Amino acid sequence: MTQNHFDIIVVGGGIAGSASALGLAQLGYSVAHMNPKPTTTHPNDTWDSRIYALSQSSVALLKRLHVWDALDTSRICPVSDMRVMGDINDDDVLRGSLHLSAYSSALPELAWIVEQRHIQTILDQALRFTPNVQRFDATATELIITDSEVRLSTSNEALQASLIVGADGANSWVRQSLGIETEVFDYQRFGVVANFSISQPHHNTAYQWFLSDGEVLALLPLPNQMVSMVYSCTKAHADIWCNAPSDALSAHIGQLSSHTLGSLTALSRAQSFPLKRQRAQHLVSQRALLISDAAHTMHPLAGQGLNLGLQDLTSLLDTLLESQASEPHRSIDDPVLLRRYERACATPTFEMQSVTHALQRLFASHHPIIRHARNMGMNVLDIIPPLKRRLIQQAMGHAPTEFK
Repeated sequence: MTQNHFDIIVVGGGIAGSASALGLAQLGYSVAHMNPKPTTTHPNDTWDSRIYALSQSSVALLKRLHVWDALDTSRICPVSDMRVMGDINDDDVLRGSLHLSAYSSALPELAWIVEQRHIQTILDQALRFTPNVQRFDATATELIITDSEVRLSTSNEALQASLIVGADGANSWVRQSLGIETEVFDYQRFGVVANFSISQPHHNTAYQWFLSDGEVLALLPLPNQMVSMVYSCTKAHADIWCNAPSDALSAHIGQLSSHTLGSLTALSRAQSFPLKRQRAQHLVSQRALLISDAAHTMHPLAGQGLNLGLQDLTSLLDTLLESQASEPHRSIDDPVLLRRYERACATPTFEMQSVTHALQRLFASHHPIIRHARNMGMNVLDIIPPLKRRLIQQAMGHAPTEFK
């Protein structure tokens, strides 16, 4: 018999939505999971071109959800070093560079590179064995919030709950239904992704180039002598390279990367997506909250989008767990708890969006003085170990005091 009354409705079938449904169910709540993505099988020799660089805090959350150890270690690549290169000035003399090392910061890794599809599959498997989660594949058509409950309708279902979680992406239906406005900055850039085999070993190093025209290229290490590309460029360039023959794409990326990894061979057709900074004016409303891309998006140059979204979920789970232990009288939809969640997310979101936005605007400038200053700044930062360690700690989702 179909259940219609739940503690929580989670809308969103991506990684954030699936992880939210799983984490909330593990706290003992009954969860209706709307729009889970269908599980599809892929040949073991194909690799998803959408990948994530998971921070230490994101890995800690996946361990907390008991899914990290279920991932196939042969499809995960640790990042031990990162090398960042600035653009070349007109005089071809000064080029900024920055080397971040896990070893010099007394860390085992800087990040872990994992395919989107692989994380999604493991989360789906875990949800299927979680008894207090019910999946609904129908599309939501109406959301009504009353003083006593949340009512969500589909073409053939009417669900009730105490709380709704919008984890349904940047174009969130939940956010729009709640009437929460967003602040949007369109970078007029597209992210282009593809995978390549390489002729020179990457030594678990992630590379990033800030190019003279404001474009950004990153090559992230994958197992088996492969890399994943994230290339921020204009729409015109994105259209060209998403339709280019594989040999032309390989030659172009090899040239942009100064052939650092030898010759490249494209393993997949490039795909693209628009880049925008987006922030919801509010993360919570009556009996409702937003999480991950439904709440905020950012430029991918720092690779922190999913990490920030999973940090949202960690804040939510911590808030509810602490309430269960010390304030059991508070219901899950208590405005006090919702405001605590919003406050916990506010600072990390503001800081990470501000940093990525500032870096994008800085490296998009063509002014010769700014170009010289940004390259000089990278070189100065590279010779000050304490600042580099602080940069690494923040990127990994930890306060500096957590590292000895």
